[in-house]
Amino acid sequence: MSLEAVVYTSRVSKRIDPQDLQALVSDAEAFNRAADVSGVLLFDGGRFLQYLEGPGEGVAQAYGRVRQASLHTGIAEIAKGVTGKRLFRHWPLKKFDVDSIVLGSIARADWSGFVQGNRRPGAVDHLLDAVNGRFNHA
Repeated sequence: MSLEAVVYTSRVSKRIDPQDLQALVSDAEAFNRAADVSGVLLFDGGRFLQYLEGPGEGVAQAYGRVRQASLHTGIAEIAKGVTGKRLFRHWPLKKFDVDSIVLGSIARADWSGFVQGNRRPGAVDHLLDAVNGRFNHA
């Protein structure tokens, strides 16, 4: 079975309170668990960056729900395709609050291949650093 991944950014469509955001994350987490999808959601207070991974059908279903959600707008797909391995297999969905510099840097990084780089850091490296609290703003 091949694994697929999709990463996108979006903007909050209206002021969102923490309880509504947590309810959204909890609902998505339950759906993703049932669809065998894992991933992370970065939030800077105004924008989201989400990375979803799993079987193609599950990712397509989860991403379809994302596109229908009313709490965000301006969905911009950054990358989509086959990935070599799961990065977040233990998290059906885990939210991380990050600053706008971190989110922007990850969104602008090189997402080609979805592969963690050995030489020059790519987007996956930056994403992993952000969720592990090691992101360098330089």
